[in-house]
Amino acid sequence: VNTETFDEAWYDGESVITTEFVEKNGKTTMTCITQYASKEARDGVLKSGMETGLEASYERLDAMFTKK
Repeated sequence: VNTETFDEAWYDGESVITTEFVEKNGKTTMTCITQYASKEARDGVLKSGMETGLEASYERLDAMFTKK
């Protein structure tokens, strides 16, 4: 669990991010839940296009775990 804030905040409040890794039958699944201070903050983040950077980060993480 971690808290995310920005020096130059682009949405109100902070977010609390809970990340969980669960291994089952040799496969690991990651679940990441982000809780925002308000619905408006959440909606603003969803409209920001940030999923492009997030997807790239998760692809790098996946590559790290699948390297042999």
